[in-house]
Amino acid sequence: MKLQTKAVNVLERTSHYLQAGVLTKKPLWFDALGKYPPNKNFLHEVKEQVNEQSISLNKTQYASKNAPLYKTRQSQKPGKSPYKPNKLRYVEDELRSLFFEQHPWELARPKIVLENTGDDIKSQDWSSIKQLNKPLDGESVVQRTLYLVKNESKTLADAYDQARFEFYRLRIQEEIQDQVSREENEMFGSVFNAGPLEYGVEREQVVIDKWRVEAEELSRIAEASKKQDNAI
Repeated sequence: MKLQTKAVNVLERTSHYLQAGVLTKKPLWFDALGKYPPNKNFLHEVKEQVNEQSISLNKTQYASKNAPLYKTRQSQKPGKSPYKPNKLRYVEDELRSLFFEQHPWELARPKIVLENTGDDIKSQDWSSIKQLNKPLDGESVVQRTLYLVKNESKTLADAYDQARFEFYRLRIQEEIQDQVSREENEMFGSVFNAGPLEYGVEREQVVIDKWRVEAEELSRIAEASKKQDNAI
């Protein structure tokens, strides 16, 4: 039997059930509903999704792994059920995805996830991407982009580019300051331990040196065994 979704047809269906013998007793509400039938369809109609151009990010301007060049399999077809809830989409998530696709190494930077209220970002002034109580990261680019869109009437792509270039400028300044500070400390006698990369290279070199000694020994044994076989 086809799934019935319209409540206005309940009187008609019940009459058919009574005539066919599916129902043996008339429901108590049958006469009242026949006298005052419903004249409104209370079925929830699925609304068509509206794409807001003002907050849509045109990713074709940027290199993305989601472009057809990187397509490796067919996309999943959307469900046909009209009662499936629409997928929530936020422009902030699109900006974050795009930024970290372009700057994957930013994910490797240490990040403090502890917040006081959960809405610390809303209390900050994003007229500048540099914040006194928040380190520079990808979220700074996202919030700065949204600020430019709302307050300076820029398109999303232009606002993202401006926020990204401001991020580059501040990141370069931070790296220069760290390098100068390190050189000054070394000049006054400070000694720094090896960083994670240097430590990894040192440990790898120890294994390589050990492997070289073992390989040379095995090569000499193989060569001596070959000469002995030729002599026999």
